[in-house]
Amino acid sequence: MALLDDGESALGDVCKRCERICEPGELERCPVCGTVFCLYCVYRVGSRNYCSRPCGDSFFFGDADDDDDLPEE
Repeated sequence: MALLDDGESALGDVCKRCERICEPGELERCPVCGTVFCLYCVYRVGSRNYCSRPCGDSFFFGDADDDDDLPEE
């Protein structure tokens, strides 16, 4: 008797960072990269949640590539 489900719904309840099986209410999607993460892997910047420090910092502080568009002073 196999209890494992190989469908898409089985993968939706797993944190992509720590691979922990979570309740649906414990999971969020990163607004920068779209990675699904749990409340134990969350990185908070301001009042928003991100999957990692690089995603949070790039959204909040801007990316290094964003500085190329600014004129030199």
